Amino acid sequence: MICLVLGLFAGLFQSACSGVNERTFVAIKPDGVQRHLIGEIIRRFERKGLQLVGLKLLQASEELLREHYRALRDRPFYSRLVKDMSSGPVVAMVWQGLDVVKTVRAMIGETDPAESRPGTIRGDFCVEVSK
Repeated sequence: MICLVLGLFAGLFQSACSGVNERTFVAIKPDGVQRHLIGEIIRRFERKGLQLVGLKLLQASEELLREHYRALRDRPFYSRLVKDMSSGPVVAMVWQGLDVVKTVRAMIGETDPAESRPGTIRGDFCVEVSK
């Protein structure tokens, strides 16, 4: 009987911890830097149990941004995105953890802040789609 109970607990523990340990890139845009949101955003990810494995404050060149966002170059907002992202310093981060891509997407919220729920980063801090 005790073996069965221990076996059940082991199965529950494995299924709860069976996510994929992965990494994801997150950038805090220039308006987030200007509005002093860096600490709050980092704090949210850390409280979720994610590990910050890289961070760099940089002024991204338009050339770098065009390359980074090349998949979006045919979209109508592309030029504005590159302009906004090059308007000031950006905080580039790499986060690591179990199912971190899915977790970070949920924590950040929908691209359109009007559709982002309160409690998400975009829902709490975004004022318009590109900012």
